[in-house]
Amino acid sequence: MKKPEFHFPPIFKKLKRGGPAIILPKDSGTIIAYAGITRDSVVVEAGAGTGFLTVALANVAKELISYEFKEEFAKLASDNVNRAGLSNVKIKHADITLRIEEKDVDAIVLDMQHAEKAVKLAYDALKKDCYCVGYLPNIEQAKDFYLECIKYFSEVFMLESIVRDFEVRDFGVRPKHWGLTHSAYLVFARK
Repeated sequence: MKKPEFHFPPIFKKLKRGGPAIILPKDSGTIIAYAGITRDSVVVEAGAGTGFLTVALANVAKELISYEFKEEFAKLASDNVNRAGLSNVKIKHADITLRIEEKDVDAIVLDMQHAEKAVKLAYDALKKDCYCVGYLPNIEQAKDFYLECIKYFSEVFMLESIVRDFEVRDFGVRPKHWGLTHSAYLVFARK
């Protein structure tokens, strides 16, 4: 079976893959749209990994602060931010479950194991009516995160973004036999 086409915008084609999984535009776009991230937003993320989501968020936001627990991933993300030519990103080699230094931020995006451990800290760091978002590959992670969010946040909902490519022919337009289906559950929690 043929490998799916990711349809990366040019800025992502510059980035190096390796180690952690990348976050695809279908998910980063959903996060940006539902969390209301704009050019005036200050965003905190955790779990920089390859930096694909870091680059997507920073390409839109005024400022992005990224926490990454693993030193080698912090370096990979930093290198990819540089490849993308972005200057509004600060990557911290730190554990966000211990402390979030930033206050009154516009969005917090958590792409990490045990994201539920950072929920209360995220709530305290956010402005009112702003969102904490969990990018959670497994349903058990999504459930734990969701249940922790409902303890603090006024609105919590979970989505999944599925993209299908289509074959377009003179006769017989139809979905292709493969596509980008599940990558993660997205949990949004509004303060």
